[in-house]
Amino acid sequence: MSVYGLILAGGQSSRLFPFNKVLSDMTGSGRTLLQQALDRLSAGRQTNRQPPLVPPDHVYVLSAREWIRPMQKQLKLPARHFLSDPVRRGTWPALLWAMAHIRQQDPDALLAVVTGDHVIPDVNAFRQSLREAMDLAHKEAAIVLVGVQPTSNPEEWCGFGAVRTRGSEIIGFEEKPAWERAGVMIRQGGWLWNAGMFFYRISVAERALRQYQPAMAAIYDQLVAAIRNRREALAERLFSEFPAKIPHPLEPDRLVDNTIDYSIMTPLVQTPFDGTAKAATRALLKWTDLGQWDALRKVVPADSRNTIRIGSVKIDTRTTGSILSADKGYRIEGRGLQGLIAAFSNKTLLLLPERDVTRVKELVQAAQQAGSGPVFAQKCRDCRFQVKRGRLIAYGLKGISVRLTGRRVVLSGPGIIR
Repeated sequence: MSVYGLILAGGQSSRLFPFNKVLSDMTGSGRTLLQQALDRLSAGRQTNRQPPLVPPDHVYVLSAREWIRPMQKQLKLPARHFLSDPVRRGTWPALLWAMAHIRQQDPDALLAVVTGDHVIPDVNAFRQSLREAMDLAHKEAAIVLVGVQPTSNPEEWCGFGAVRTRGSEIIGFEEKPAWERAGVMIRQGGWLWNAGMFFYRISVAERALRQYQPAMAAIYDQLVAAIRNRREALAERLFSEFPAKIPHPLEPDRLVDNTIDYSIMTPLVQTPFDGTAKAATRALLKWTDLGQWDALRKVVPADSRNTIRIGSVKIDTRTTGSILSADKGYRIEGRGLQGLIAAFSNKTLLLLPERDVTRVKELVQAAQQAGSGPVFAQKCRDCRFQVKRGRLIAYGLKGISVRLTGRRVVLSGPGIIR
């Protein structure tokens, strides 16, 4: 049985604006998150001289069309191994698009679907978890996911699906429980949070598709034939017929996103098909999703003044408690900063207090609606903004001076942020 790897690399994250999360070196390691994902799975930097989990020529990347070219520059993979779904239809149709291409090489291939935007410090433990998951998917007709042991803070886990386990078997599945429910589940124990990584034989996933989503299965079969016959335009038209929303498998009156969690995993756990094994899981203990800028404090050591610096960043001794991140080719210089987030990439500088990190998404949306002016600032007082080239987006600042000249910015202030 051939093993193929599929790296999910969506790219943009509005809460980590202005960076493209997977294409950037978010942790200062010298490797982008996308490159780290490939390193862990297969290529180049093997740990303890272990063999690759997936042969390098069997690795594929799935992303949005606009990010394919920069990803090709970062990874030494054949051009045909970079896949993009033609239109937005949800993560499950995107996986079907990838499966329809990979099955041309082997219709019963074992597919390892991994994320390209996570920070995983213990690579050896991660590879062991994946090896166990792949072994299980090889031996049994199961769709295997990797679960994460939750911390005691339910706020960190509201955005993830959760599985209740008995041994390696999943006996319950809940998608994105609310804060109160997440707290109950953590106290109960026996729950793992879904890391978004799945392992299955393509033939098993196709059987599940026909069992639980027969209308989608009919489209998929035509899609496979179109790709086999190299009818690209037809394949793209067929893909557009996949629904973006589907009825919730347990609440048919409610429409939900067309994800593998709703389309396959939830009904599979409730009513396993043909008497085969239910979905199963293996635990991964150390894992970080960089959901927003302050998540860097979990994975990047701060200096003696509790400031995190990534990239080309120069600060004085009065700068404390800040997160300063300059993408490759950009530079930040700071004096007298306190509690500030400064993120500099894509010709854009984002500035706001760390305490307001949850406002990034709405701030970015407001800035985009306002147009392309050089400065967009909300709730800023006694500030001095000089922008010669590039764009500044700022929130909640007081008494700070900003001099932005293309790829270099100088920040200074009295050390008071709001």
